[in-house]
Amino acid sequence: MRRGGVNLRRAWVRHRVRIGLYGRKEHLSPIRRPVPPVVITIGVALLLGIGTIVWMQTKLRPMVAQAAQSQVQNTIVTIMDQAVAESLDNGSVEYEDLVSIQRNGQGEIISLTTDSGAMNQLRLELVSDVCQALDGIEISELKIPLGSLLDSELVWARGPYITARALWVGSVSAEYESDFSSAGVNQTIHQIWLDLSVPVTVLLPGESLAISVQTSICIAETVIVGQVPQFYTWPADSSNE
Repeated sequence: MRRGGVNLRRAWVRHRVRIGLYGRKEHLSPIRRPVPPVVITIGVALLLGIGTIVWMQTKLRPMVAQAAQSQVQNTIVTIMDQAVAESLDNGSVEYEDLVSIQRNGQGEIISLTTDSGAMNQLRLELVSDVCQALDGIEISELKIPLGSLLDSELVWARGPYITARALWVGSVSAEYESDFSSAGVNQTIHQIWLDLSVPVTVLLPGESLAISVQTSICIAETVIVGQVPQFYTWPADSSNE
């Protein structure tokens, strides 16, 4: 049935407006329908997901940062140690090449003198070898199992991986250190150490960490038999950057 060109069957429109007898619009209160169970399930799942993400960020982020920092340090220290060891093996550096021992007429040691030129040259070569070994660290990716961050043997080293990248930034610094230690009766071990330090940036999802990776490597040593000499010269500037 049509009246005035208006279909009376379409009296209910989308916004629930009814046409009165005189053509006036009458707004009716909307009818509340029950929320479908599917919508409730989706809402609960979203809330649980958001809560899990917040929990992971607050609880696991420090653990992830610590694990990534430890793994990056171990990796870079291994690279530096291997580079120095290979360089020393190829160069066959001996203690006598760096330090000369002076004795008196009775054969007693009176002084130790370091060869500053030889030590500086060796340091430059070692730093150069370390830099070459670290060139590939810019593209390295370290994967940390999420299960390794939890205190549970069931999930240890399992689960999804968190990717961390290590970027070598800055220059490698190197400094010599001399150490004397007792080796028994009337015997002293003299060791020459090279302390290496390299700045590294660890990239994690959502944050970055700036750390300094350090390692000490013994490059030469000898056993001094007799009294330790009173006079010992050491390079005035034993650091390099």
